Amino acid sequence: MFEAAVSFKNVTKSFGPRAVFAGVSFELAAGGRCGLIGPNGAGKSTLLKLLMGALRADAGEILVGGLPPWRPSVRRRAGFLPEGAPLMGDLTVREHLVLAARLRGLSPGEFSAEEDRLTETLALADFYHRPAAGLSQGQKRRAALASALLGSPPLLALDEPTSGLDPEEAFRLLALLRALSSATTLIVSSHLLSDLREIAGQILTLAAGRASLGGSLVGSDYLELHGDYSARVSGEGAP
Repeated sequence: MFEAAVSFKNVTKSFGPRAVFAGVSFELAAGGRCGLIGPNGAGKSTLLKLLMGALRADAGEILVGGLPPWRPSVRRRAGFLPEGAPLMGDLTVREHLVLAARLRGLSPGEFSAEEDRLTETLALADFYHRPAAGLSQGQKRRAALASALLGSPPLLALDEPTSGLDPEEAFRLLALLRALSSATTLIVSSHLLSDLREIAGQILTLAAGRASLGGSLVGSDYLELHGDYSARVSGEGAP
């Protein structure tokens, strides 16, 4: 079985003259539940794209299960929800799921079971056979989430997963994430600390090009991390 332990070692990434990461290092054990926080522009979306192999680091090493994330064998085992939930406008929601099922090697029976589960959990029935181009932003978000979650891949990276969802939809999604197999490694970026408190056992904080992994959003750890994060966002306590 593929175990999606995650390792970043001295990773640097710049866009032109702007350095996003100046030596990011952390390790997440297979089956870990990690919440990703940091102020706007800290590189949360960039980190997830590096993890998924959608971007390449300038230097350093990124490994998923001991392999580079851009390897096809890794990407087939990863579910990714990027910001913006990009979908192909002429394909229906179901056609997107069929493509995801083929990529992950699901049998027809497995796909049928997953189709029923996600259609119910994410309330897709009303627009399941409609082209993506005609969907609302919230509907597109739910369709993209379904593609990411299909087949319970060993690695899940979700960028602001509850964005655009109403409270009931967000509640259902968080319940689904809490119920994931213990073999699933989950990394979720969110500005909503209340969401991360529901699902994350560890918190990865990005600030000033560096990363710090540790703590949780429970009890005193929650208050300490919340205070530190708020100070970084507001600029208080900056050198």
